[in-house]
Amino acid sequence: MSEKRRTLYRQWVSLGAVLVLSLCIMAPTWSAEPPKKAKAPDIEPKAMEALKQMCDYLKNLQQFSVQAEITEDVLLTSGQRIQYARSVEASVRRPDRFRAESVGDTDNRQLFYDGKTITLMDRSKNFYTTIAAPPELDAALEHGTQAFNLRAPLADLIYTKAYENLTAGVLSCFYVGLSQVQGVPCHHLAFKQKDIDWQIWIENSPTPAPRKFLITDKTAQGLQFTAVFTKWNTAPQLEDGLFTFVAPEKAEKIDILPAAAPASPKKKQQR
Repeated sequence: MSEKRRTLYRQWVSLGAVLVLSLCIMAPTWSAEPPKKAKAPDIEPKAMEALKQMCDYLKNLQQFSVQAEITEDVLLTSGQRIQYARSVEASVRRPDRFRAESVGDTDNRQLFYDGKTITLMDRSKNFYTTIAAPPELDAALEHGTQAFNLRAPLADLIYTKAYENLTAGVLSCFYVGLSQVQGVPCHHLAFKQKDIDWQIWIENSPTPAPRKFLITDKTAQGLQFTAVFTKWNTAPQLEDGLFTFVAPEKAEKIDILPAAAPASPKKKQQR
């Protein structure tokens, strides 16, 4: 496999790559004892209410653009931890337009969704790939994730079902208090899940946009991902041309293969 294809197979890192955890479904077991009741999540309603208000606010925006500064820890083979940074800008026009740009220490990429196709452009290597996509934003993002392992930056804040995604698998949450992010008063919320702890700071105003996100991966020696949202525009004029990909001069188009489906478990032989 060529280096170009290997590069395109890498997932786009986003809040959704680590935020959405699936609930484990345990196979039934036969026992003479009644099953033990699972411990109820320790949920503070005030925290869930603030998160729901944020998700509903974003879901009802017909178009918006946002900029974020993202830092992410990386663990080297030597055991040393270093931090990479990148700037992300995303534009959304519901129900079927999306564009994102990510420029940083290790990447320089663009993503376009025009209601028919998703295009990924690697500007540092001057090649791109295009795949067909459903004619609706949520379905297009799901298709890119499930079929090609592609991740759009900030995707979990773009889904209309953001609240359901963010709260799936939450074990506990609480309201920390009011805090300042870049001078903006925010509700500070803390959530706990099986493999991650995450915090979010939501603007304390009639426009409850997220201002900061922090994720701690408990399975990877506490590596952290931080996104600080530096600019929100909730009333932009986003024309069709913004979401239309035009290949740069001498850019090379390559094909990307669908992600391999996981092998189905072998059935046990009946005796």
